[in-house]
Amino acid sequence: MIDRLFQTAFTYETDDARSQQSALLWALGAPLILFPTFTFILSALWFTAGASLSFPAAWFILCTSAAGALYLPRVFLPGKSRLALLASLLLGALAFLISWLLYDTSIDGQHYHFQAIYALAEGWNPLRGDTQPPVIGDAISLWSIHYPRSGTVFSANLLAAGLPLTAAKPLNFLILFGAGLLATGTLMRCGFSALFAVFLSAAAIASPVVLGQLFTTMNDGALGLLMLVFTASMVAWIRNDDRLAAVIAAAAIILALNLKFSAIPIFVILCAFACIAAWRAQGQGSAIRLGAGLLATAFAAIVVLGWSPYMQNVLDHGHVFHPLMGAEAIDIMQGGEYTNTPEVVKDMSPVERFFFSLFSQSHAGYETVAHLKIPFTISVPELRMSGGVDVRLAGFGPFFSGAIILSAICAVLIYFRSAARNPVTQGLLLIALAMLVSVVLMPQNWWARYVPQFWFVPLAIAAAAITTERMPMRIFGAVIASILLFNGALTGAVSFWLTANRSIEVSTQINAMKEADQPFCIYPDMIQSRIHAIREAGIDIRYTPRDQIACPAPEEIAGYGPDRFGGAICACAD
Repeated sequence: MIDRLFQTAFTYETDDARSQQSALLWALGAPLILFPTFTFILSALWFTAGASLSFPAAWFILCTSAAGALYLPRVFLPGKSRLALLASLLLGALAFLISWLLYDTSIDGQHYHFQAIYALAEGWNPLRGDTQPPVIGDAISLWSIHYPRSGTVFSANLLAAGLPLTAAKPLNFLILFGAGLLATGTLMRCGFSALFAVFLSAAAIASPVVLGQLFTTMNDGALGLLMLVFTASMVAWIRNDDRLAAVIAAAAIILALNLKFSAIPIFVILCAFACIAAWRAQGQGSAIRLGAGLLATAFAAIVVLGWSPYMQNVLDHGHVFHPLMGAEAIDIMQGGEYTNTPEVVKDMSPVERFFFSLFSQSHAGYETVAHLKIPFTISVPELRMSGGVDVRLAGFGPFFSGAIILSAICAVLIYFRSAARNPVTQGLLLIALAMLVSVVLMPQNWWARYVPQFWFVPLAIAAAAITTERMPMRIFGAVIASILLFNGALTGAVSFWLTANRSIEVSTQINAMKEADQPFCIYPDMIQSRIHAIREAGIDIRYTPRDQIACPAPEEIAGYGPDRFGGAICACAD
């Protein structure tokens, strides 16, 4: 039974039924990626025209984007039934409903992400330099103004359309569902059985960085998933000349490059490897055409759609990545008030930091000190720590270091003993190399959420092993993928438990304030979104500087952040 299962795990020749199933999965997943992309594109054009978001404008942008996202895949896949369209709608609705369940209790999500979302929803047009962004509480941060904002623009449209704040964060779920479907469809088209395609895709989207940020507006996990979408699209385009795949690849580039600064250097590397793959598969002409198309898409994403902040940063401050680089650069890792680099690795070289983080305990990076550990060992404190939204050390989970060791051995065995003659095997190894190069070249690669693509390196090697003809190698690959899937599921479960508990604390405090039926004064510290959430509950809440909170022992803000405490709430004296 086991031998038969692994014998059918991969076959180089795919049948028509498998191709049809793959096309159906693409018809389901493509709208989930296109919807937020179209929303960002239309919003960027709306801002360019000098307009601002409002209730009717947001509904127009969202409805038009949804219609376009549902219609466009049918142009390339005309034979797909209306059932596929309905299924995409249901998956989109599910993303909204699930994200609605819990509050965003991440620090970044409640601070500068919220500030940008709120300002945009309240009519701030970032292209008009003469307008001041609306704020709640403290002045808007530099990060809200100068960071890319495709994710915050999407959430701002939902907030402007009248949705509650908790329901304005479905982006991570939309990309999660879309990436899983597209990756599964691509693997099936390449020759994997339906079972192994689902198995490998589940492992791919189960990264602790992804699962830990699902209920937040943080975007590191989403960026990693967009790399997966881009990679799957490039495989489908190069192998099958799939025009829908080319459209989805462009959508992934547009959304990703306007999600985080780090997306630009990472996608430069991924695009270069895609051109190499096209050259090897189809020749120089195909590689040149692909490179030209990718360059044009990136230009539109950065210079046209991303004029704010990219070009504004260049014109106003001299560097495209302001305020992280340039003459006015702020060191967010070790400079001044910022202490994002854990004390234990501060004096290490970049290479030492990378390997220490890879083989250390999963750790938030502050308060207690992390230590190196033996791979595949785990403790209860480490398990709890691994479920955070921003794990600084060993952020890919407690068993990832062991999976890396096994995958390195596996890669050597494939190369020297299996000859890797299968083009799919070679392609998967090339994907692993592309991801690894993009990790190595990133300056803060010890911090998992800064290099979410690292998760795909051992997984691509495991998938390559399954494509070989040797049964032991296929089983070895399945073992590595199983370790990654278990590792992700375990940390994801812990993350959900921690997030749910913090969300319950928030709800309990807000309900108690509502029952008190009196005005409250609040000093939010770094979580301005809590003021908005309390006001949505119909409570009279007033921003107050910390030194003006009247009562002698103010209550701390519940669910302030992961293992963080701060802020103050007090019944107003008047």
